[in-house]
Amino acid sequence: MPRPHDVDHMRAVERHYTSMTEKFYLNGWNRDHIHLGLFEPGELPEPGKKPRDSAGVARAVERMIDVVVKPAVIEEHHHVVDAGCGVGGTAIRLAGARGCRVTGVNLNRLQLEIAEKKVVDAGVADRVSLQYADCCQGLPFADNTIDVVVNIESACHYSDRERFLREVQRILKPGGKIVAMDWMARDHLSTEQYDQFIRPVCESWAMVSLECQATYTRKLQEAGLEIMEFEGFGGKEMDNLKIIENDYRNLTLMYFSGFRTPPFLNLMESIGRLYAAWRGGYFEIRRYSAKK
Repeated sequence: MPRPHDVDHMRAVERHYTSMTEKFYLNGWNRDHIHLGLFEPGELPEPGKKPRDSAGVARAVERMIDVVVKPAVIEEHHHVVDAGCGVGGTAIRLAGARGCRVTGVNLNRLQLEIAEKKVVDAGVADRVSLQYADCCQGLPFADNTIDVVVNIESACHYSDRERFLREVQRILKPGGKIVAMDWMARDHLSTEQYDQFIRPVCESWAMVSLECQATYTRKLQEAGLEIMEFEGFGGKEMDNLKIIENDYRNLTLMYFSGFRTPPFLNLMESIGRLYAAWRGGYFEIRRYSAKK
C-alpha cells in the first residue's frame, strides 16, 4: 500500500502537470515532447522566437530520445514500456521509427488524454497503448514480460525510486534493459549546497528529492540491475540552460513592467531556481542504461 506521504506527493505531481502541461510545456517548449533536448550548433531558437515554434528545438528533443534509447537496441518484436510517458511523444517516435509495441504509463489523466489523440493522429494506435498508473508504486505488467523500459525525465518526480527500480527489474525479461535520463544533483554536494540550490528546485518542480550519480548507481545495483553505462552529454545539453536563461530574463522584464499575478510569480520563481542551480553547477542531467 502507498504510504500517506507517497499519496500526497502523487497528488502534487498530478496538480503540477495538470497546471503546467498545456500553458507551459506544450505552448512554451514543444508541442509533442516535454523533456529537454540535445542541440547541435545553430539549433537554438532565434531571439524572440518561442521554443515551441523552433525547428531546432524539435530536432533537439527527438535527438535526446534517440541518444537515450540507443543502448537498448530496440527491435520490431520488442515490447517497450515508456514509464512516465508524458503526452506520448517518445512512445509515438519509437513505434514509428522502430516498429515496436509501446505501452505508455502515466499518472496524469490530462496528459494521457492528449497522448491518446496524438497516437491516433500519428497512425500508430495499433502499436501504442496507454495506461494510468503511478510508476513508483507499481508497473502494471507481469513478471519477466518486457524487453525495454524507457524513462526520460520522469523518475525525478517519483517519491520512491527504489521501488520503481525494483518494479523495473521485476517486469524485465532476463537480459532486458532500462534506458533513462533524469534530473540530478551533482555528486559530492555539501548539505548546505543541496539545501540552497537543489531543495528549492525540488519544491518548485514537484519533486521530493534529486539523486546524484552515486546514489542512482547504488539504487540500481540494489534493485538487481547491472549498469551498462552512466554518462553525461558532452555539453550538448547546455543550450537548454541558455533557453532557460533567456526565459528568466524575459520574465524578469515582465515582472518589472508590473506583471505580477500569482501564477506568473510562481513560474518566475520555478525558472529562476532551476537556472541558479544549473548555472552554478549544482544541477545536471545524465543518462544511464542497465540490464537485468
